[in-house]
Amino acid sequence: MPNRYTTTRRVEFSDTDMAGIAHFSNFFRWMESAEHEFFRSLGVTVHGEVDGLSFGFVRVHASCDYAKPVRYHDLLGIDLEVTAKNAKAFAYDFVFRIAEDARTGEPGGSVARGRLEVVCVTRHPGEERLRAVDVPPTIVERMAAS
Repeated sequence: MPNRYTTTRRVEFSDTDMAGIAHFSNFFRWMESAEHEFFRSLGVTVHGEVDGLSFGFVRVHASCDYAKPVRYHDLLGIDLEVTAKNAKAFAYDFVFRIAEDARTGEPGGSVARGRLEVVCVTRHPGEERLRAVDVPPTIVERMAAS
């Protein structure tokens, strides 16, 4: 069942604090970016219209545990794994690792682990309230085929 996707991201100067260490909040942006890349790799999107349904994925849980600092210019490897699926929701687990240490040029170990839980929603015209809906069949099929 698990779908996996791996990407890399260079830690930019704007991602860091005065000590040159990546601010913790960036890990949440990087998880979301990896999720979007994963969906693009399947030829779909996390927001839009598929199979006649306007939809998006809202976050119902987000967490990240940090083991080591990440510094300016480190190259991060970001591994995404879909660890749970049901008709309306997914859970992703993320592992962040140093693919290339900016100071040594060598790969390093795991630096953080994160989790996102998302629910597929739609908003009917004229309504403010979001409603949970089944994930569009096209997305389910493409995830199953990957």
